[in-house]
Amino acid sequence: MERLIIRAKRGNGQPLAAEGLDSLYLTDLKRNPLRKPYGPVESGQAVIETAEVPFVIVAAVPVAGFGADFFFADNEGQGYRLGGEIDLYAELARSRLHAVQTRRRAAEKAGAVTPTGTVRRLERAAESLRKAAGLAAGSAAAAQLAEESLCESLWAGEEVVLEAARQAISRRGPRKGFLFGCNAFGLSHGPKYTRPFEAIFNFATVPFYRRGFEPEEGRPDPARADAITAWLNGAGIAAKGHPLTWFNEAGVPEWMRRKTFDENLASARERCRSLARQYAGRIDRWDVINEAHDWANELGYSQEQLLDLTRASCEGAREGNPKAQTVVNNCDLFGEYAATSKTYFRQEQRPLRTPHQYLRACLSAGLDFDVIGLQLYYPGYDLFEIARLLDWFADLGKPLHITELGVSSALDDDERAYVKKVSSAWWHGPWSEAVQADWVEQFYTLCYSKPAIEAITWWDFADAGHFWPHGGFLRPDFTPKESYRRLKGMIERWGPNERAGR
Repeated sequence: MERLIIRAKRGNGQPLAAEGLDSLYLTDLKRNPLRKPYGPVESGQAVIETAEVPFVIVAAVPVAGFGADFFFADNEGQGYRLGGEIDLYAELARSRLHAVQTRRRAAEKAGAVTPTGTVRRLERAAESLRKAAGLAAGSAAAAQLAEESLCESLWAGEEVVLEAARQAISRRGPRKGFLFGCNAFGLSHGPKYTRPFEAIFNFATVPFYRRGFEPEEGRPDPARADAITAWLNGAGIAAKGHPLTWFNEAGVPEWMRRKTFDENLASARERCRSLARQYAGRIDRWDVINEAHDWANELGYSQEQLLDLTRASCEGAREGNPKAQTVVNNCDLFGEYAATSKTYFRQEQRPLRTPHQYLRACLSAGLDFDVIGLQLYYPGYDLFEIARLLDWFADLGKPLHITELGVSSALDDDERAYVKKVSSAWWHGPWSEAVQADWVEQFYTLCYSKPAIEAITWWDFADAGHFWPHGGFLRPDFTPKESYRRLKGMIERWGPNERAGR
């Protein structure tokens, strides 16, 4: 039986731990994850015994001097096949160097100038690979050179996309109508929350989670949503409702569990129609459906049924307010969960659809919606891969909104947060307020440079009743972190932050 042996030795001479290799998954050449299992994994080695070909290898590995994220090995775009063996770090380094050089050429063709320091990084990366190729395979010296090469290419990749972004922003100037947002769930904290919020944002998300909004069928409780909406309207901040349809437990009251699919389909359409009509003029943007790409599926609906629910939600909102902007929202954008068929709450027996595959199905079915929504809680991928991901979704032809995102500002468990443990992935250094601020500055720069992206919404504003651990722009005492000051300065440099109705 043919198989591919993947050997993984760190630059320090130690084999990569089995736990790290267990993160490995495969995709096809279009980056669609392939289902596991692939074969056995042990310290320093993974074996691929069954796979569609050609395939791309993705693994979360530490790289000295850069971080610990998921990186792609794609054999310079050709993919791999079963047979023989490869060195993981060397292949990651070779693949990333090729990808960065390709991106660099495209950026320069579009008018960007690559900094001299970045060019030198790429030269060092290539030289390290050449030296490694002349050494015995699997030797400590070859492993060290491979990891050094990968580190240089990772830094260079981020520098290429970020410098191109900065130059594009400089050439184009301020973007009229760009939306800088955050969820606005902390109104009850009073002025210590609302004043710094109003000082930076022109866009905000209002909660309409059905389990809390309508715990008894036909008896909604809009008090919280109404209060937040009134505050935002008064402050001239554009409001968006979130979410109208969501089959996570937060969007499924107990009474919905007793209904048939057809009954819930009709209910979703009516809810979207009713709320879009009721709030027209106060809220004219809606996340009409959330995470319907097999991720949030408490009631176990088929992919066809989830597509029907998406259609009904889009049509209902359009009927309720023809002028409303409708967003189809998505999470886990790289779709790793499809490799294991495991969602956030259970193992599925059938293959799962990724966000990109789901959106393609929506478009093929002719669904009427305006915007693709993308969630990017610290995704475990570096900014070069995130840039490629955003372009991948932009190629679908719809405007993009970054609807939810957050990264941590500390490493310890956060008992105040819904998610209490910080991601094991790290970027440029252990998570701290300084690292969070650097990530925010670079991510927002990347997004602001891309014409397809029209809005960015952070989640949450303060470390008080928040979702992502240490993810706020404000500390628990509501004093600003460096990330808040950094973003505020960027928005001021980029141009006026236009208010709704002004």
